[in-house]
Amino acid sequence: MATKTNKNQQPERKQGLLPIIGIGASAGGLNALKKFFSNVPKDSGLAYVVVVHLSPEHKSVLADLLQPNLKIPVRQVTENVALKPNHVYVIPPNANLDTIDTHLRPSKLEEKRSERAPIDHFFRTLARTHEENAIGIILTGTGSDGTLGLKEIKEKGGLTIVQDPQEAEYDGMPQSAISTGLIDLVLPLTEIPDYIMRYTGTRPRLKFIEEGEKPDKEEKALIQRVFAQVKARTGRDFSRYKLSTILRRLQRRMQIYQFEELDEYLEILRKNPEEVRALSDDFLINVTNFFRDTNVFSYLESNVIPKILKNKNKDGEIRIWSVGCASGEEAYSLAVLFAEAVDDIDTPPSIQIFASDLHENSLKKARDGFFPGGHPG
Repeated sequence: MATKTNKNQQPERKQGLLPIIGIGASAGGLNALKKFFSNVPKDSGLAYVVVVHLSPEHKSVLADLLQPNLKIPVRQVTENVALKPNHVYVIPPNANLDTIDTHLRPSKLEEKRSERAPIDHFFRTLARTHEENAIGIILTGTGSDGTLGLKEIKEKGGLTIVQDPQEAEYDGMPQSAISTGLIDLVLPLTEIPDYIMRYTGTRPRLKFIEEGEKPDKEEKALIQRVFAQVKARTGRDFSRYKLSTILRRLQRRMQIYQFEELDEYLEILRKNPEEVRALSDDFLINVTNFFRDTNVFSYLESNVIPKILKNKNKDGEIRIWSVGCASGEEAYSLAVLFAEAVDDIDTPPSIQIFASDLHENSLKKARDGFFPGGHPG
């Protein structure tokens, strides 16, 4: 669905799509949700969708348990339902969400228990539909469900929030999400609703630049100052990056601080080196997954790797360079494909895989080689 744009301000929300707040929780989720929604006003103008990671055999009465604590209606979704503002929608544990646009459309859960990650599935669906307007929140819970889905929300330019694990009844899910280094905010539970209201109410005054267009003189000067701050603090030069992407990332950081004018945000950059690095990381978009582009990896496996290995023996050497590897999943995916390909070779060649990235923290995660469970979906 196309995004409407106004030449004098930021892109508007996708036509017909209500702002949706996605919330994931598991163990201890009832108490956390009660506390969260007790701080949600009755006229926020937002819709809240809750997915709690429970056994599909578990009969959900979450909506009934939440309603006495809420100022707005709660509904359990058992069939296609139109989204309305100032409503809470609870997805039962025996269903996934495959579409989140003007309606919620539940679908059957995966048959294999090992493939079930309903919060991840929910967040991915939200990210693909709402892109930079997606907001994902992880509350108390065990395990890592939700981590991979939040990564996709982050990749699309949405907002990611995690309950402070120090106050969470179970800190597994919050800690797993935080370990990615991709979470925008870690907040006490009672502060999250008010922050969301301020975030969604902030409309940065940035001109949206179509491909081939240029910003006006004043805005161009401010953007150049942003680039100068980033280069001085990080050594990274983004002056030749796609301007529309730069503006969207600037818009997101301005919303996080609730600034509507770019010169106000520039003051934060001058005073706060950590924000300069956060903005620079947002420009880089250090988000990836194993076998991220299925078609590309399938082509590599079927067509490219066999040709590389052809006529290679134990005296041969193959070197592979994964450029812009982010947290390393691409490099490890290549390693898996080559390891499987040489299984049938009696005397396989030596294989070396090199990986590089501008972002040092991402490289550290790649070297650690520790990744949350789940599947890319």
